Amino acid sequence: MQLNFELVTYNEEQGKFELDKNKYQIEIDEEEEKTYELLKSSDMSLYNWVKESDFFKEYMNREVYQESENKKFAISDINGTSFIRFYFFKVTSGDSHYDYFMKLFNIHAESDWQDREDVGEEILERLSTKRKELILELG
Repeated sequence: MQLNFELVTYNEEQGKFELDKNKYQIEIDEEEEKTYELLKSSDMSLYNWVKESDFFKEYMNREVYQESENKKFAISDINGTSFIRFYFFKVTSGDSHYDYFMKLFNIHAESDWQDREDVGEEILERLSTKRKELILELG
């Protein structure tokens, strides 16, 4: 099975993510495919499995960033499951992003009239920690 993915690179000096416009493919074996099928419906489980897998780390070192020691990057898409909102979320982002992060971070709005900016700021605060967990560093 082919695993298609996209990346974002992390610019530590500027403290921001930049989109890598390339699309990548990696072949996974039957055992890995079974694991993928089990995890594909759970965003964070899928992300963490790919991030921590030996096949992914080897591919990144050998094929993508072979001469980029200490390169920091993160996965923005795995087979159509997008993680891009983690890197480019803004207080003005759409409702679907708010709903996603409110559920992920277990944020409850106190009432319907609660200011969207307050919730957005809380999401941004929690995202600052989550983003660090998603970054991979080649060493």
